[in-house]
Amino acid sequence: MKRKPMQGMLAAALLVTSLWSGTPALAYSIGDEEKIDASKPEISGAGYDISKKYAVWMVEGEETVTLYNLDKGTQTQIGDKESEKTNPKVDGEYVVWIDSRDGGSDVYLYDIAKQKETRLSDGSATVDGVEIGDKNVVWTDNGDVYLYKISTGDTEVVSANGKASNPVVSDAYVAWEDERDGNSDIYYYDIKAKQEKEAVVQKGDQGRPTLSTNKILYENRSYNQIYVHTISNGRNKELTNGSSDKEFVHTYKDDYVYAEGNDLIYRTVDKSSKKKIDSNLSGNVGPKIYGDYILYAKKDSNKKLQLHLYDLDDKEQVPLGNVGGDPIDPAGHDRYVAYVSKSKNNNAIVLYDMEKGTSKAISGSGQDAARPVVSSRYVVWYDQKEDALFSYDIRKGVQTQITNEDDDQKPSEKFYEIDGERLLWVNVDRRAEVIITNLSTGKHTEVTRLKSEPLSVDISQDYATWVVEEGKKNASIVLYDIEADREREIRKNVKIEKAAIGDDFVVWSEDTGNSKAGWDLYYYNIDRQKVNPLLRYSDGDQKNPQASRNMILFEDNRLSGKGKQFYFELYDFEEGSFSDIEWDDDAELKSPRMGGNRIVWVDDRDKTPYVYTLAFASGADDDDEDDDDDEKDED
Repeated sequence: MKRKPMQGMLAAALLVTSLWSGTPALAYSIGDEEKIDASKPEISGAGYDISKKYAVWMVEGEETVTLYNLDKGTQTQIGDKESEKTNPKVDGEYVVWIDSRDGGSDVYLYDIAKQKETRLSDGSATVDGVEIGDKNVVWTDNGDVYLYKISTGDTEVVSANGKASNPVVSDAYVAWEDERDGNSDIYYYDIKAKQEKEAVVQKGDQGRPTLSTNKILYENRSYNQIYVHTISNGRNKELTNGSSDKEFVHTYKDDYVYAEGNDLIYRTVDKSSKKKIDSNLSGNVGPKIYGDYILYAKKDSNKKLQLHLYDLDDKEQVPLGNVGGDPIDPAGHDRYVAYVSKSKNNNAIVLYDMEKGTSKAISGSGQDAARPVVSSRYVVWYDQKEDALFSYDIRKGVQTQITNEDDDQKPSEKFYEIDGERLLWVNVDRRAEVIITNLSTGKHTEVTRLKSEPLSVDISQDYATWVVEEGKKNASIVLYDIEADREREIRKNVKIEKAAIGDDFVVWSEDTGNSKAGWDLYYYNIDRQKVNPLLRYSDGDQKNPQASRNMILFEDNRLSGKGKQFYFELYDFEEGSFSDIEWDDDAELKSPRMGGNRIVWVDDRDKTPYVYTLAFASGADDDDEDDDDDEKDED
């Protein structure tokens, strides 16, 4: 392993997360850095949309619709978790989509304010297009166009020739693509006059209309250009030219966007100039525009379809969701990585699934979350508004408040760790109480009471440990056997700061008082009940060890040439040597933490902070299929 001094790596107090159970990590990822970018969600090809206050999309591998509040930076999952959904659209306080839960493909309406779903079609529909605008919903069922008015709850058929597709709607009109004459033309319906009229009926194909005020923009497929039909005067006008194909046009007022080849182009109806926003567009939906925002999709280097949001006013990309803020406090365990996403309003906890490559915010929109810890089943964090610990059941998707001030519970903001379904935490309401909580049952077990808050805590498998401060320069390490309910002091009256548990050992950094030797690493063999030196050097300090399984991560300054410039080392306890696994030379590790089979950290190498992770071993051998079955049974 390269042991190279790295800038910006001095951590004040690294907090350990020693976890053990989980789902398998892919073997080829061992030793390879992976950059986690959750500001652009990986989506399915089911569709996406944007309006004044909200955006909607569907995450790859999930059946619910993601509803994202543009102002608050929060997101919510809506719709049931079982049925297939497509074509999510949003306008005002309403979302619509096509849903398979009733055996066909029906239109469902979701009232955001009331959090209520309503089925709009009759349960045997074969809907293949849906749109919403100004409290009007339109869809096509077997080629007929239906209009539903949210304000009255009335439904009417506006075209019954059986040849319609791609309907769109505003407050005054419905427009659609129609093949009644053997080719594709554009028709529209005047809602107030209750009249169907021809918009563009001519040779060739005209399709995929988009509607704003009294203008219908559409694709003239004979020339592969974008045209506009003005309803008030009945005139058609060519908006684009050139040899490249134009498609997927979408309009808001006089602004419109479209795909030109694979490029995203923005224009206004009354101007000939155009602006290229991005390239390498992907998917069969096309860009969406509303106000100053353009929402579009493109594939990343791993061929995952990711959603992007562009701000025309600020002329820059905007992170999507509260998963998009600057990351801090990462934690990891085998399949999962959790971190805090900083936002202008409240910090949120983001959970990233390494296996699926998907992310979501799991803390509540009214919370101000901090310092997550994660296992194969749960994520736990501290909420700074409630002064309480919260948990999230990954399989069930359920959030639970763990502690409550009404029960004389005030958790330490720093000292809590997780292993499986066990949470070790410190209650500082009166005296410092060390407590283990079973997250599946909610049962709290008081382990011991201390005179003051400990210097560190950790938990792994059947053991917990904490460091008790005896004086200004002296402390003791306590090892607790959970099954036997027995405490043991394994090191007394020494200068230490924290201790961490690995497989069958406890490791810590100890200052012997020798000014030349400084801080060295020691360990306690749990089976043999014996303390031994791990790494002792005549120069330099080895500090702040973390442990997970058989690996130890610690800070070292022996090779830096400067006492205050620390870098990180990875030590294989089982092999008794430094690990061959290494991070890139240009890595800038900040706040690294260990858990399960991986290390996670925040890295500024790209000039913008991202979470990086590196697996040092395969994940624990859990059965993925059993996990999936359990998730379905428990939902």
